[in-house]
Amino acid sequence: MQVTENLAAVRRYWRRQLDPEAWDGKGLSPTNWFVFIFICISIVFGVLATEPAFSRLLGGHLATIDRLILGAFAIEYAARLATAGLNPKFKGMRGFIRYVLQPASIADLIVIIPIFLPAPPTWMLIFRLLRILRLIRLASIPHIHKAIEEFYEALAAKRFELIFTFCLGVILILLSSTSLYLIERDIQPEVFGSIPRAVWWSVVTFTTVGYGDAIPVTTLGRVFAGLYAISGLGLVAMLTGVIASALGDAAERHSQNKQKED
Repeated sequence: MQVTENLAAVRRYWRRQLDPEAWDGKGLSPTNWFVFIFICISIVFGVLATEPAFSRLLGGHLATIDRLILGAFAIEYAARLATAGLNPKFKGMRGFIRYVLQPASIADLIVIIPIFLPAPPTWMLIFRLLRILRLIRLASIPHIHKAIEEFYEALAAKRFELIFTFCLGVILILLSSTSLYLIERDIQPEVFGSIPRAVWWSVVTFTTVGYGDAIPVTTLGRVFAGLYAISGLGLVAMLTGVIASALGDAAERHSQNKQKED
């Protein structure tokens, strides 16, 4: 009986530490802060591990460090599964399955898969970089979750403007690609020999990236390219304005709600 009570107390403690909804303090619990920092360190390590000089510096300890990181993530994952049922939303078998199928839980599982497999170096590299998926866990933090919801609601309120801008962008890209295909296809078949090939030039031009790997060489082609480039600037400005307006409205609503609460 005493053992059962002790185990229940341990589960309640770790639930408060791991579940942001159960933490009664401000911000994150110490454990979740540690997990967040550890995730960031593991991501930095995964990025640095792709540098040969860094790998040589660690010598033969790279795989060992990987296993230790994955082991820590596996322990955390097991602790979250063990305490999930204490949350009323995830009670019972159905609730447990619902918890396991959450995006954050799936991301946690994907990250620790290599610990169960004798993965070759190439696969280990992929899974190192997949550790960035652990940041999805941040979306479950109440403040961040609320911010994401407000951002989504702000964009949803401007969905018609966004859809119109997107459709206009598709029309301009297809129009410019078709025009340059007709004008430049005989002179530069490797770049403008088909409309799909010309789409790359259109996207690069509209986004103002300008790689320079595909450029029109005829006078008529350059005239059309200039017109489309100016149109692309206007399109980007329109999209930026719609998003800025949506975020401005969301910030105003948030301020009004806060004033009402106060």
